[in-house]
Amino acid sequence: MLLKKQTVWLLTMLSLIIVLSVYYITAPGGTDDLAYLETGKKSGKDATVSGVANDDMFTALRLERDEVRDEMSADYVTVAGSEDASAEVQAEAWAKMTELQSLTMKEATLETLIKSMGFKDALVSTMNNEIKVIVKADKLSKKEVVEIMNLANEHLGSSKTVAVEYHAAK
Repeated sequence: MLLKKQTVWLLTMLSLIIVLSVYYITAPGGTDDLAYLETGKKSGKDATVSGVANDDMFTALRLERDEVRDEMSADYVTVAGSEDASAEVQAEAWAKMTELQSLTMKEATLETLIKSMGFKDALVSTMNNEIKVIVKADKLSKKEVVEIMNLANEHLGSSKTVAVEYHAAK
């Protein structure tokens, strides 16, 4: 069992190193680029629309989202593989890990669907009861916001609040 834990830990760390390496190689700016929120917020009942300014924002947010998910997944694997944990706790950890993987796939599918609407890039992040969608566009019409919200509710659950933001395309 120790070998499995070490293998999972090693693969997790290698994945993180690869992701960080790609990010730092492709990122033109330094860490100051993360001061990206420039607001002009308009809010509705279920949506928030705001403009943001930084091309590296999508990469940074994806990296942050993936790091959090990798940590959560590693924790679930540790608990599921633990000899000290009861069978119920192990089963719950596996169920949560499967749910996390399913959520990640649904988000990726939604990102692809949003890009197919004509946007240059899209980022979808689901935490708790909120779905945050960021698209790369000069502006968003109300119709586009509604379409994005409907897609998000259809693919990720209608009981969640949807926040839609746009990032100025360059």
